[in-house]
Amino acid sequence: MKGILKNWEKMTSLPVAVLGRGLTGQGVCSLLKRLGWNYRIFKDKGVELTPNKIRSSALVVVSPGFRPDHPWLVMAREMNVKVLGELDFASHFLSSPITAITGTNGKTTLTTLITHALNKLGRKAQFAGNVGYSLSQLIAESVSLNSRVILEVSSFQSRGLSCLEAENGIWTNFAEDHLDYHGSLEDYFLSKLSLISKCKKEIFVGRTVQSWAKRLSIKLPEKTIVVPHSQELVYSKDHDHFLNSWPQRENFSLALAYARSLDIDDADFIEACEDYLPEPHRLSKISQFQGISFWNDSKATNFDATIAACRSMKNDIFWIGGGQGKGVQVDEFARQIGQFAKKSFTIGEVGEEMASKISSFGSSAVQCFTLREAVECAYAESNGKVEILFSPGFASFDQFKNYSERGDLFNQYVLDLKKRFATSAQELLY
Repeated sequence: MKGILKNWEKMTSLPVAVLGRGLTGQGVCSLLKRLGWNYRIFKDKGVELTPNKIRSSALVVVSPGFRPDHPWLVMAREMNVKVLGELDFASHFLSSPITAITGTNGKTTLTTLITHALNKLGRKAQFAGNVGYSLSQLIAESVSLNSRVILEVSSFQSRGLSCLEAENGIWTNFAEDHLDYHGSLEDYFLSKLSLISKCKKEIFVGRTVQSWAKRLSIKLPEKTIVVPHSQELVYSKDHDHFLNSWPQRENFSLALAYARSLDIDDADFIEACEDYLPEPHRLSKISQFQGISFWNDSKATNFDATIAACRSMKNDIFWIGGGQGKGVQVDEFARQIGQFAKKSFTIGEVGEEMASKISSFGSSAVQCFTLREAVECAYAESNGKVEILFSPGFASFDQFKNYSERGDLFNQYVLDLKKRFATSAQELLY
């Protein structure tokens, strides 16, 4: 044990103030229970964190949902009470090697893919972090000491990291996103760099990371290895295979480079990935009938992810997208969508603006008020080989609980269409 909690047993006379009771906060509480350390939970809508409660706390452990300028965090720092993010706190109680993965897009896919492949090759690995299973929870459930932890880290989690030191790092890509939280592209970039710069060994990054570092005049660590975006379909002869899509080629190239650093042969690693199944709502074809293909890419919550999905399509694109904005200008995105998509069907908070912008660039665009309406309209206007691509490009919180609910509903609406088509075709036989 090292760092500020090296003598943590002496601190247990006072409870820990845990901010947030979502999955991250629950994980922290689980770990504290295992340590026999008392705690108190605080959240924005509920029990208030007062100066007296801060003063009587050993430290504050905060979930990534709390902004750095939150009044409670400002108050704690002014009172010289130590504030740690969940990853920093948990890292003090972990001796296993960590591979940290971050990036604008592709983090979860790369995290689960590498974990799957390493276990298939007999190298024990477990994933945690932004993938939906906190590092604290993993440690609380007794992580194996000889098991590598593949840790997905968002920019919210990496901002202000001071303790966690990963063995290796992978930074998939970088694009404009989350400016409503970070305020500037430079802050967003530096938040991810704060994680990667502390890695002890090789750091693997995509080309866009190198490009943005130059644009922002920021120097990458000396251990950085820039991995080119492979143009070869090295994984499968099936064009529609998940790992052969445009955005996944970069992920797979990074995964291969990382595997080589562990002395894993390319052929062995590729074979270990054969039965990998992607997480739901990443770019995948969910149905095809009447020559029309339906693609679900609900996880695409930023412009870069959506444009990458468009690059993967081979036929005319009927794009369905929109949602809640993130403080990013849409003009250039609308221009690119107009170039890729033959027709667009927009939804959500930005639906009207997007339809107007796309139309102003000379492409067909229709504002729809619901996702079901957009699916129905896109299907009704399809003729011949068409790719109906649901790759929103925006957050989901204006109309849905999250991107998963949004994707599930898209799948259901496509299934309803297919059933209706099958019924109609059957009726024509009588």
